[in-house]
Amino acid sequence: MNDAEYLNNDRAVDLSNCDREPIHLLGHIQPFGCFIALRYDWIVAFCSANTQDYFGVGPDAVIGTPLKQWIDHQLLHDIRSGYQAATITGRNERMFSRRIESSGRAVDISIHHNGKYIIVEFEQIPAERSSEDSFVRALLSQFYRATDSQHLLEDTAQQLQLISGYDRVMIYRFLADGAGEVVAESTVAGVEPFLGLRYPASDIPRQARALYLKNLLRVIHNVDAPTVEIVPGVGPREEPMDLSFSTLRAVSPIHIQYLQNMGVAASLSISLIVNGKLWGLIACHHYSPKIPSYFMRTELELFAEIFALELSSRLAREREEESHRLRAVHDKVLATMGSDGKLLDVLFNQFTTMRKLFRCDGVAAVVDGRQRTEGRCLPDELLPQILRFLNRLPASEVSVIHCLEEEMPGYNTQAYKVAGLLAIPISKSPRDYLLFYRDAHSQTVNWAGNPDKPVDTSKGGSRLLPRASFALWQQTHDDRCEPWSEQDYRSGESLRITLLEVVIRNFQERDDIQRKASRTHEVLISELNHRVRNILNLVNAIVAQTEQTGRDLHEFVNVLTGRIMALASAHDQLTASRWTAISFGQLLNTEIQAYASGCGDIDHGGPEVLLKPDATTPLVLVVHELFTNAAKYGALSTSGKNGKVAIVWEVDEDRGLTIDWTESGGPPVSPPGRNGFGMTLIDSIIPHELGGEVTVNFAPGGLQAKLRVPVRFIDMPDVADILDADTASAPAQIKWSLPDSALIIEDNLVIALDLQKKLLANGIKDVMIAGSVARANASLASRTPQIIISDVHLGSDTTFSLIEKAIDDSILCIIVSGYGEELSVPDSLKDVPLLTKPVSDKLLLQTLHSQWMSADALQQKK
Repeated sequence: MNDAEYLNNDRAVDLSNCDREPIHLLGHIQPFGCFIALRYDWIVAFCSANTQDYFGVGPDAVIGTPLKQWIDHQLLHDIRSGYQAATITGRNERMFSRRIESSGRAVDISIHHNGKYIIVEFEQIPAERSSEDSFVRALLSQFYRATDSQHLLEDTAQQLQLISGYDRVMIYRFLADGAGEVVAESTVAGVEPFLGLRYPASDIPRQARALYLKNLLRVIHNVDAPTVEIVPGVGPREEPMDLSFSTLRAVSPIHIQYLQNMGVAASLSISLIVNGKLWGLIACHHYSPKIPSYFMRTELELFAEIFALELSSRLAREREEESHRLRAVHDKVLATMGSDGKLLDVLFNQFTTMRKLFRCDGVAAVVDGRQRTEGRCLPDELLPQILRFLNRLPASEVSVIHCLEEEMPGYNTQAYKVAGLLAIPISKSPRDYLLFYRDAHSQTVNWAGNPDKPVDTSKGGSRLLPRASFALWQQTHDDRCEPWSEQDYRSGESLRITLLEVVIRNFQERDDIQRKASRTHEVLISELNHRVRNILNLVNAIVAQTEQTGRDLHEFVNVLTGRIMALASAHDQLTASRWTAISFGQLLNTEIQAYASGCGDIDHGGPEVLLKPDATTPLVLVVHELFTNAAKYGALSTSGKNGKVAIVWEVDEDRGLTIDWTESGGPPVSPPGRNGFGMTLIDSIIPHELGGEVTVNFAPGGLQAKLRVPVRFIDMPDVADILDADTASAPAQIKWSLPDSALIIEDNLVIALDLQKKLLANGIKDVMIAGSVARANASLASRTPQIIISDVHLGSDTTFSLIEKAIDDSILCIIVSGYGEELSVPDSLKDVPLLTKPVSDKLLLQTLHSQWMSADALQQKK
């Protein structure tokens, strides 16, 4: 579709008009370059109509001829090499300061493949252009001056305006509703500022945002310049030429009119991609025609990619700082929440602490239809209406409402002053809630012109037109609260988990707890706190250890989600059983459901056997990895339509639980070239954490595995309880003065491996791992580390005696425990640093550094 066809096409007025404009299929280019489309045999299939300026002949003479007819052998070789590089990277390959033999033109060149054709674009180098140097290093050197992300944005806008020479440089951030806001700006004198103005989502439609993700830089050199047609015209069997990655792509006529209405003659936009999403744009405007050299545009694109990484880091650091503050509030809730009295009263006693999580004007706890409140809240007579509305929402999710008038018919904000709320469900049946209220907050949004687009009906049809005015246009709301942020939502979700995992479980068992002594209460709360922290650390370690090499984003997300869902499934069943023994068959059936509809068959059978809670997580992770492997490579893969998996288990009073896994009917099997994280889990987690055995045989007919779980983890009489595995946080990539060797005493293999990897990355050359006291003693007998990082509870044993002996042998020690300050340690270990899980990377490394430096200073005095 060409420009005229789109503009004259009659259709109903709809904001999706802009979303449907085929801006990548316009069939024209901007006039500052020449476009060539080659078939795979390097014959010219299409070209722009201005080939006379570059090759000395018109398009009719170029089309149907080999490219080598118009360029020398060396340039052809370089373009071929550039094309190969472009197919590997998926990005445009650039070449600078080359010469076209047939015309003697000096050009910069861009090469890419658009899915059907090899696209080569030439830009003529003006005779007056001087040589250019890279300015990226100079820009990067200024990053350290910025104290926060906003300062970074402001400095970057100013520096880019000076270097690029554009009249205006803005940093434009996309908001959650699709609209955008100018968050930083630098202009030459006399240019009207746009800083703080907001633009509706329809100003940058969906397909334009998609192109910004594909092609990071977009230049428009002159909105008034005529476009150059790509010839020959598209025939009945040809798709329109896809110009998504073209550096010369013509501009949508709607966008041209938009810029003309704004008074802009030339523009340049650079995408800012943060965590794989379009965070915003660096938008440059000029009030006369302007075309930066291809070299400068390439440098700007490179800088924008590095800048986006720095911005992402700054934003993550700021979120982490806020998370630390919120974690302290949660810890205070955990430490001070009692289990005596009614739930409504216990929650009421925590209102002052909980209000530190959010900015709110009132908080209410609703239990069994009754509420207790603090601050500005809705009256009791409105409670049934609020609860009916909330009960229609998901029972396991935090809900936020910015404007109650829009959600609840008949509600009057002016009458009750409350405009919005954040609701945290704390039980499923009956529905009980924590409600955080916010007053009405008069909001004025500064738009760049009226965001409602005008309509043109002059030609008998109707279509949306770009706004003609960009002057300040204010929109005021008096019926809504200050918007709840994404951080508010995450804080609410974290509080919900805290309450569900700790408080609610205690109150479900309050009749039993009330019959116990005060000390029993404290131990139970501490144990539950320990379990929650352990699960969070384990999830963190799984995320960190899941390999990204060789996987695209979709596959990485699927693998990671599968592992976490397997862990969540085990945790759900443990929670349902109140952390007592659970059925192995039930665990297995839950995992089988995910694969039961696959190509292969799954047979399983064995006696009823109950597992202790400590064996559940390791066994579930191993079974999940076996199923994942079978579905991807083995008997359950699409290439194994007749595949079968047989799972048989038996229980022996001496040897415990033995599980035989056999695959058949799938594709031929061969041992992998290297073990990934999944195979490491299969091979090692049961021996390391449970002291069991695993053998894996890559037989040609199908993978075979035998797993053995020791009898002490089977629910039989007189088997000692096994305490939860503790975890350790991964250190950050910071240089510290650290010892050369360390011993990690940790019975959770995933966490131990993760901690080992991070310590090695921070310069500790020799990091040993032991999952039990016996293995730790054996490791110490063979070689002496300079420092020990130890959990306390390993199965039924503690490491206190081992740590005491290590200190006597002049080995530095650090204790890392989920019990934290509640852990009772012998007097002989009072001076050993005690860190509470989850411990931050910085704190762990600081402690290691401090211990090592203190020991070094003491040694020098001697």
